[in-house]
Amino acid sequence: MNISVVPTERTSEFVVRIEYREPTYEEVVGAKRYPYRWTMRVQARDPGEAQELARAEFRAMEMASSVGWVREIERVLVVVA
Repeated sequence: MNISVVPTERTSEFVVRIEYREPTYEEVVGAKRYPYRWTMRVQARDPGEAQELARAEFRAMEMASSVGWVREIERVLVVVA
């Protein structure tokens, strides 16, 4: 018996880059010239959904880290992969 899964909605792959700062950390060690960058690939229906998914994953990563400083998102770039 063959079982096929048919997607209910068409998705595309996007590359999302989040540029962020760690202001609490920078208070201790000094400001960085450029923001940190975090990049991931996301399957989504459109760029808006890709950004939402990436932001959620970024916040989950932030919560899972053991550092005490806050990460402030400065910019989010989304492109089709």
